[in-house]
Amino acid sequence: MSLTSAVSWSLVSGYKNFLGAGRDPSCSLTSKASTEAEHAAMEHLQKLLLALLLVACPPAKASHAWNRMAGAGRAKAPARPYMAYLEGKNGHFCGGFLVAPSWVMTAAQCFSHKPLTVILGAHNIQRREESWQMFEVQRYHRHPDFTNRMQGNDILLLKLKGNATSNSYVRTISFQKIKASGGTVCSIAGWGHKAPTATFHEANVTIHKQRDCLTMYPGLANNLICANSGSAGVPEEGDTGGPLVCNNKAYGIFSYQYKNRIGFYTHIAPYLPWVNSIMKSA
Repeated sequence: MSLTSAVSWSLVSGYKNFLGAGRDPSCSLTSKASTEAEHAAMEHLQKLLLALLLVACPPAKASHAWNRMAGAGRAKAPARPYMAYLEGKNGHFCGGFLVAPSWVMTAAQCFSHKPLTVILGAHNIQRREESWQMFEVQRYHRHPDFTNRMQGNDILLLKLKGNATSNSYVRTISFQKIKASGGTVCSIAGWGHKAPTATFHEANVTIHKQRDCLTMYPGLANNLICANSGSAGVPEEGDTGGPLVCNNKAYGIFSYQYKNRIGFYTHIAPYLPWVNSIMKSA
């Protein structure tokens, strides 16, 4: 008998007893003993009913800023098969995304962590999964005008040593060329903060109008998008280089965060001529 059935049976039995099934007809309902018995029976019924409700309708889990998805040895087909985990020297890491079978895009600041190992098809990055495809980087193409992330041009192309195999775990993402208007809800994803976590996470962010960005942050570098996650610490430092995805297309690259609230992203579209020239010449 299931737990729910057992509680239901007990509830019905208790209810019958409360109504008087099997009671001595000589017992008076107005007696003190009878009244106390009725109160005890009612408390018992209330406890049984509460137990039944908890079994049938368990309390919902609290929601968090990040939607964290637990990993396992055999990964489930991810909702973001374009994501790349970039493992660098001295425990450093970045996010990235597959834009062609042998090309990954990330932030230029991740160049300082080279040599980078690119892992595609990852979900749990602390335990190797059957879905993983690992590559060394053949060539690094950092934007020539990059100096530091505050000055913009924070974009880096990685030419892989080999081509990724497209499947349900690994797939490229195309670029969003149309400008997203203020108020557009997009998404970000990655693996964590200063130390990599075992689980992949994702969250929504809202794009600000460029005019509002410049008003709030005078002197903001060209080709930077600002977006508000609505939750402190989202995105996280370790998500640098990950894609800002709008309408299921890559719109920006996470560069840095200001005061743990506003995220700044390299707008990809203005750099597409440079991107195409690099990829064609390689």
